[in-house]
Amino acid sequence: MERDPFYHNEHQNELHPYKPIQEQTFFERFSYKSLTFKTTVVQFIIFFLTIFHTVYLTEKYLDEDEDESDIYSFECVLYTWGSKHTPSIVYRFQFWRLVCPIFLHGSFSHIIGNMAVQLYYGFILELTHGWRRVSILYIVGGIGASLFSCVRFYYETSVGASGSIFALLALELIYFITAFPGIEPKRIVVFILLAPMIFLSFIDAPPQVDIAGHLGGLVVGLLIGIGYAFADAQSNLKKQFQYIFYGLVGLLFIYIFIILYQNKLEDEQICKGMNII
Repeated sequence: MERDPFYHNEHQNELHPYKPIQEQTFFERFSYKSLTFKTTVVQFIIFFLTIFHTVYLTEKYLDEDEDESDIYSFECVLYTWGSKHTPSIVYRFQFWRLVCPIFLHGSFSHIIGNMAVQLYYGFILELTHGWRRVSILYIVGGIGASLFSCVRFYYETSVGASGSIFALLALELIYFITAFPGIEPKRIVVFILLAPMIFLSFIDAPPQVDIAGHLGGLVVGLLIGIGYAFADAQSNLKKQFQYIFYGLVGLLFIYIFIILYQNKLEDEQICKGMNII
């Protein structure tokens, strides 16, 4: 049985970048079989489902319950679908709210901007690191983003794949450090162009942007990315260092949970009438 050529580089030396045979487009190494493409399709489908859900509820109940029309808002629909909400996680143990926000988005501009960056880096990182590593980093980075957001924005709901995408950018940064100067020039140029946007997202972000989530994804991505770099080392002794950085991610998550449960902040329920999907 022949392996899918898209994953041909999965078990090769991670520090040597894949060299395409022919000229590539902006979304390099595009493949319908890639996990990045499938994940992006799912995220778009879920986004449109939440839009239709909001329209359905508004048309069905708004005239009957005008005083409670807020429970049929898009924010409450996102809450029903699993947006991050710290009291629901801490007091009602809805831990799926740490993962579900990765697949939810708050507007067309939100999802289009996120998916453009995700598609570009998802394709090339899957080839240089393998789809398993990228998927683990993507999910764990998203969980880290949600946990950081839980601490900083306790009562606000949050959605978006930005935290996971910042984890991908962190992995790309670690790859630059370990593989330079053997990286393709176009890959370097794109990263340099994105760097100012990343910097501005922390120092001059609009109020609705969850900066804590971005930071959480970046920190977790750096730790896991460094672990991957040690995993690819030639020395067996150096390979063992990867578990130190994986362990740091675990300790970071435990520390954040301790903070959340020690704060004893007020339990706040939102969208009490929103209990249907």
